Order: sequence, then C-alpha cells, then structure tokens
Amino acid sequence: MWMKSLVRGVMSMNSVIRDGRFQKLIFANILSSIGSGVTMIGVPWLLVNREGGDQIYGYVTFCMTLLLFFLSPYLGVLIDRLPRKKVLLFSEAFGFLIVILFVGCGFFSGAYETWHLIGVYAGGSLYYTLHYPAQFAFNQEIFTREQYRELNSIMEIQNQAASMLAGGLTSVLIERVDFSLILLVDAFTYVAGFLLLSFIPYVSSQSQIAVSKASIWSNMKEGFLYLKDKPLFTVFYISSLMPFIGIMVGNYLFPVYIAKTLGADGTIMGLADVMYAFGAILGGYTIPFLLRRQGEFRTVFMTVSVFTAGTLLIAAIPIVGLFLILKITLGWGNAGSRVARNTIMMNEVPNEVMGRVNSFFSAVGMLFRISLLGLFARTAAYTGASFSLFIVGGLLIFACAGVFISRSLFAKDVPTLSKSL
Repeated sequence: MWMKSLVRGVMSMNSVIRDGRFQKLIFANILSSIGSGVTMIGVPWLLVNREGGDQIYGYVTFCMTLLLFFLSPYLGVLIDRLPRKKVLLFSEAFGFLIVILFVGCGFFSGAYETWHLIGVYAGGSLYYTLHYPAQFAFNQEIFTREQYRELNSIMEIQNQAASMLAGGLTSVLIERVDFSLILLVDAFTYVAGFLLLSFIPYVSSQSQIAVSKASIWSNMKEGFLYLKDKPLFTVFYISSLMPFIGIMVGNYLFPVYIAKTLGADGTIMGLADVMYAFGAILGGYTIPFLLRRQGEFRTVFMTVSVFTAGTLLIAAIPIVGLFLILKITLGWGNAGSRVARNTIMMNEVPNEVMGRVNSFFSAVGMLFRISLLGLFARTAAYTGASFSLFIVGGLLIFACAGVFISRSLFAKDVPTLSKSL
C-alpha cells in the first residue's frame, strides 16, 4: 500500500514538473534564491565579525522586523488588489535596483562600511516580504487544487536546494572574493528571474478586480473577519508557523552561536546552511508521502516536535559536529511543517483573500520575532546564544501543544478542513 502511495506521489510530482508555467517559475526562483541566499548569508557573517557587530546586527534585525510588521497588512492588500504577476515582476526589479546600488557603493568606496551592509540586508528583507507572499498567492491562482501538495513540495525542495548551494558558495567565497563581485552576480539573478516570470501566461481573476474597487481598510477588515470565524484554524496555523519563526530568529542567533559559543569560522556557518538545506530537501520529498499515510495532524505534529527537539539539543550541547547534524533535523522539521501548512492553506483559504490572510499570519509571526529579537539583541551578548535558544525551545513546546489542541480539525471522517470550520 505504501509503495502505491509513493508511486502516485511521484507521478503527481512529474505532472507538475512537466507544466511549462512551473518550469519558468522554478528556474526564476532558483536564480533569485541562490543570488539573494549568498548575500543574506554573507551580510550577517560580515556584520557579526566586526567589533560590536552582533549587537548591531540584532538591532538591525529588530528594526527591520518592526518595519515589516507595520508594512505587512498593506502588502497583503496590495497582493490581493493588483495582478500577482505584476507584483512579482516589481519585486524582482526592486531587488535588482537595491543590490546594484550597493554594488556601486562598494566599487567607488573600495570597502563596505557597516551602513552599506545594513542597506543590503534591509533591501533583501523588503524583497523577501513582498516576493514570497505574492508568489504563494500567484501559485494558488494559476495551478489547480490537485497540484497543490506536489507543487508546495517541489517548491520547498527547490528553495532548499538553492539555499544549500548558496551556503556552499558562501563558505567558499565570503573570505576569498570581494563582496562587490558577489553582489554583482546577485543583481543579475534578479534580472534573469524577471525575464523568466514575464513569459508565464496570466490573467487577473474577476474576484481580484472586485477587491481592487474597495478601500484598503475595507480589504483589511474582510481578511480579519474571515479568520475571526475560524479560531481553531488560527491556533493551528500560528502553532505550525513557530518552526519558521524559530528559523528567522535563528538567522540572528546562529551566527552569534557559531562565532561566540562554538568558536568556529565562516566555513562552519556555510556548512550549517548546507546541512539545514539537506534536511529541508529531505522534508520536501517525504512530507507528501507522510500526508497520505499519516494524515495532516500527525504530520504537522511530528514535524513541529522534531524541530523543537533539535532546537533544545543545540542549546544544551554546544558541539560543532552535533550542531551540524541537528541542523538536518531543523531543516526537515521546518520544511515539513511548511509544506503541510501551505497545502492546507491553499486548499482552504479562497484566493481572493489569500494575500490578506497570509499577511495576517506574517504579521503575527513578525510580532513574535520583534519581541524575541528585541530581547535577544540586548541579552545575547551577556547570556550567550544558548540561553536564547532555550527560550525559543520553550515557545516551541507551547506550539506543539497548540497543534495538539487543534487536532479536531483533522477528524478522520472529515476529508478536508473546510467541513470542520
């Protein structure tokens, strides 16, 4: 039985891969992910290895998260009001302009000041916050419900494969190649992504046109009211989002953990990202199978629990080899919960409110990140990254409880979430 399920999954995945729209989308995403990945891994490493850089990076991350928290609702409305393809093309153009600006700064000044690195990081964060929610809504709009599970799985595999390559390139290049050249390559990945996305056929839906006629505040209210009637779904989604929040906070903590707690160099940071991406790729391949065999509740509960255990062990036992191995479990746990969560969301949330619903959860996630980063930026330099990771692990235990509480959404006699909401 399990073999038949696996074969069906592989055949479904192949049908998605053969879709010409998906091929353009995936190659555009690979290029952008590698380019921005090398930059967003390199910038934190360059910052935390400057005097007082770990605190500077913490404050920068906190301020950007605070800004994005307030921007997120507006971006969600814009994603629902405007043609998603135009939003994606704008994000690629924005990414290119920001990066090429700082390429020029590096070439003319001969070195990157701290404010240059902060500018690159801020631009990358804005790009990520706009591009990925728009891409999520775009994917839901142009593909069919039957393709969602395999689509999310393949996208996760692609994202993590690109991250793996980015991590490997960063470990090789960051201390050997001028950062201006790295940024220059990054800039042209955005150009390639723009060209590939421009060839994907797309027609705006009628529901999107109707949304564009209402005010922004009315649009925000509609997204909030949609979730107000589904409290258990909200609890489930926020709980299953916690591994991703752990990764985002870890983007600050792990460079500090590697440099200060483990006493390792940039090579270990690059290897850690490679190991994480390997685990995430494994998750992308295995989660569709687990969803069929174990169901939605068990799959999400399992992935969140594995991520929680990995985080607590990293905090408790600071050994380089164990850290690299446990990064695999973090990759599998986060990717697995994301594939399952995104598939459920695509199946249950109407496309016309997807941008706003997604932005609501993004804002909640950012609120957690603001609180944690504001705390850790002030305390990590004194208490160490391990203590901060214990705090994250404690929150993840509550997330496991939240997923467990929402188990009634996944009653075996109910084929989809929508009938139980």
